[in-house]
Amino acid sequence: MSREGKHRFLKKLGSFLLLLFSAVAIYLFVCFYNPQDPAEEPLPQELHGASPAVVLSSEDELPRVISDFPVPVLCSWGDVSLKLIAGSSYDTAFENGFARVLALRYLYGTTEVDVYSIYPARAVSILGRADYHMSVAPSPLLAGWSSVRMENSTSIRIHIQTDSGLYAVIVPKTALGLLSEIVRPLQLTTYSSDS
Repeated sequence: MSREGKHRFLKKLGSFLLLLFSAVAIYLFVCFYNPQDPAEEPLPQELHGASPAVVLSSEDELPRVISDFPVPVLCSWGDVSLKLIAGSSYDTAFENGFARVLALRYLYGTTEVDVYSIYPARAVSILGRADYHMSVAPSPLLAGWSSVRMENSTSIRIHIQTDSGLYAVIVPKTALGLLSEIVRPLQLTTYSSDS
């Protein structure tokens, strides 16, 4: 290769490397620096003091528990495919106060389905790891939100994090083929005792 050919090759290589470096720099800038209007940032969620635990003895008590919960609750409201069989609302230590958890257990046919609503939304540590790992399998929408799917040897957990709360659904792996059908009736619900 002649000296002129080497010079042309090095010039093209330099241009390519500069272009590649610029693309990586722009990508990193977009990924790590995502400016937001301060008005769009969610307000920090304050922790509440502890309150007495409530155990649901029937589905009729669900409206009262929902109205007392600080954020919308993930639940099935009036859909016969999911039958509420147990539930409890309780506080658990988090940061320098308490997080509120509403745990509902449904039956879908003979499959038990656990549904959790957690306040504040940042309380991801309450979900725990329980040897779950991220799944590459597609995850269904949960209450209209894209969910994160995790699995362990016995169960599948999908969860979403909104501006107001953290929500999770756990089903046994034996119900894998029914996952989308099971979560379809679950919606974020509020209830006012005045209505």
